[in-house]
Amino acid sequence: MPPLVIGPRSHFAELHAFLIDSNYTEAAVCKRLGLRHPKDYLTLRPNPPSPHSIHDRLDLLARLFLIGEIVDELQMKTWVPAAVQEAMTGLGLVARYPGQPENWYATAALYPAYELWITSDRWTSPELAPIRAAEDVVYPAITPNTAHFMETLPGDPCDSLLDLCTGSGVAAMQAASKYAREVLATDITEAAQLSVEFNRLLNGIENLKVVRGDLYEAAGESTFDRILAHPPYMPSLKPAEIYAYGGELGEELTRRVIAGLPKHLRPGGRFYCVTAGPDLEGERFETRLRSWLGERGPEFDVFILERQLFEPSQIAHRQAAKTRGGLEEIEQWKKVFDRYRLEHMVYCAVVVQRKAGRTPPVTVRRRMGRRFGSAEIEWLRIWETTAADPAFACEILESKPVANPDLELHVIHRLGDGALAAKDFTLETNYPFTVQCAIRPWAAYLLPRCDGKTTARELLVFLKENELLAAEEPEELFADFLRVLISGGFLEIEEFRLPPHGAVTF
Repeated sequence: MPPLVIGPRSHFAELHAFLIDSNYTEAAVCKRLGLRHPKDYLTLRPNPPSPHSIHDRLDLLARLFLIGEIVDELQMKTWVPAAVQEAMTGLGLVARYPGQPENWYATAALYPAYELWITSDRWTSPELAPIRAAEDVVYPAITPNTAHFMETLPGDPCDSLLDLCTGSGVAAMQAASKYAREVLATDITEAAQLSVEFNRLLNGIENLKVVRGDLYEAAGESTFDRILAHPPYMPSLKPAEIYAYGGELGEELTRRVIAGLPKHLRPGGRFYCVTAGPDLEGERFETRLRSWLGERGPEFDVFILERQLFEPSQIAHRQAAKTRGGLEEIEQWKKVFDRYRLEHMVYCAVVVQRKAGRTPPVTVRRRMGRRFGSAEIEWLRIWETTAADPAFACEILESKPVANPDLELHVIHRLGDGALAAKDFTLETNYPFTVQCAIRPWAAYLLPRCDGKTTARELLVFLKENELLAAEEPEELFADFLRVLISGGFLEIEEFRLPPHGAVTF
């Protein structure tokens, strides 16, 4: 991306007002261009023989900064006031097209997303020439992976937030503008630092500071209530661009980020990340990740929210296709993965919480359900850390559980003594997470009676009176069983209602 220019604030003010007056918003752009979501901006391509027509300011902005086509001098003068054109030029956003001084083009992409305006590298060129990958690049903030990252982040207030590997700064800006009192954003590349500072000024955000540095380097000895990271995580056979290298298992940067949490995350603070990590033979990713916390590990709760599993062969073919390494590279990958005893790569959200109290640390892994966002993640985090307290069993027994209407009971019948008999009982649900749970037969009689009107202790009495459970069954064991069902989303209790079913908006 040709360097943007941190010009006078008056230029940013002119451009900001023009974007507002032009109704350059996510909803307006998607409606005008027939797109479903802002992530569909990435599907737009120039049409040099028949460029997008311009009827108003919104058309001009979309043509320049989203579609990536050229705009002639007359159109610029018609739709862009002189002061705004001066601001665009002074900030390095537009320039005369090489060899065609009568035409203008955008040097960077500028688009509305997450109720912000964001600049990043372009994904198209006016003449449809391939975009050359640079060593210092700022990816668009509208990729599917970035959307996954953003939808995991909660919006509850925090005092001080650190955004590592900030890229375009979208997570840092959203935090600064909505819920964090002060934000520090860091990235190792000069282009990212420039992009975030540009975006900060364009959006009028004053409580965000961006510093160039390697992970926590810029933070010094500071501690934070919340830390975010969206690091490079794809496996690499050899060092790649500075913004893309994740090591042979893709975990290099993630490991360093996690290892820094004991020093930089305050008690009660939380860390959020989207990454990929290895399930090795005999060592699942969550166990490996917890080990990176070192001797302070018992102070932290760890949550892995699994989006997708990739087989080693999938990774090998994908990476070889990316580098055009062919069969030789695929064979190299096979040797690497065999050496590490890799079973799967786990693409997931990671949440790490530093404990403020003395409850036992928890390690939880769940697979995404029909909807996967911050509401579901926060429900799980709060429930698991609350339920880890042994004293909470009494509250479970006094609660009035309600069965999740989305649960399913699967029964396997087996042939024996000339008849089919029910042998295996399994509960399954896909909300809030995809969970399966083997149960004893008496639980099938329990669940229909969980209607929110009867306490768990009364349900236990019913099971015993009907000889479905032994009279000597300890109520603590029954409470533990209900705890498991609530954790899986099969049951709800009043203080821990499941999040409402809703669609992801981005």
